[in-house]
Amino acid sequence: MSNETKALDGVSAKACENSDCGMEDCEKCRGAVTAEAKTMEDCMGKSMEMLANTFSASAKRWEMIVYPSLFAFILLAGYGFYLIFSLTQDAQSMARNMEMMSKNMVAMTESVRIISSNTNQQTVAMREMVANTHGMNASMNQMRQDMSVMNYNVSRPMSKINSFMPW
Repeated sequence: MSNETKALDGVSAKACENSDCGMEDCEKCRGAVTAEAKTMEDCMGKSMEMLANTFSASAKRWEMIVYPSLFAFILLAGYGFYLIFSLTQDAQSMARNMEMMSKNMVAMTESVRIISSNTNQQTVAMREMVANTHGMNASMNQMRQDMSVMNYNVSRPMSKINSFMPW
């Protein structure tokens, strides 16, 4: 504030120096803004304008990078969702097929048990056939031996009879 005292009407007696008379709307204070202060305001205004322009240009460059990247990310996220959805559908289908396979396995187990029972019966029948074949073999051996004896008994007298025959 100035060193002068205020007058009764609230206006300073002497012109304000450095715009510090203490009054809010003092005409003298507003008019006392120096050329240097105006130049400083212009400099600050130009600096702020350059900062805004630089920021705008930088933002446009970032937009050229960020928006396509964002679009690619959204596209890949959608494709990832599709892949996961497809995988869950395939897993659900596999689960249904496994359930049907388990039911078929029960039926197949029953069929294998029946086949095993039939195989056991065939094994018993084969053993009987082997025993019967051994019996047939023994009978054939006996027949062979009887034919040999008969050949011996018939061929000796026949050889003497044949010596008398003219043919």
